[in-house]
Amino acid sequence: MSDLYHCTYKKVFPVDEYGRPGGFYSLADLPIMEHKELTRSGIILAKNEEEQYYKVQDSEKNFTEWVPMCDVTIVQDARKLLVE
Repeated sequence: MSDLYHCTYKKVFPVDEYGRPGGFYSLADLPIMEHKELTRSGIILAKNEEEQYYKVQDSEKNFTEWVPMCDVTIVQDARKLLVE
């Protein structure tokens, strides 16, 4: 994959009492209150067609995760990510 593909993806994250990703995804020392599916924006870095996964880099926090292809939506116009 030579081009950058902007996307939105859904993944279950541990969240703190304020609804923000917590645990390893945060520097704040707040307890994890629950696990919740969040929709976030990112950039697709790699694709594993055999296992049907994309490697996505989060736009806000810069961590990378392997996400199932069915939970990723490729955004044609990256400016649309700013509106959401």
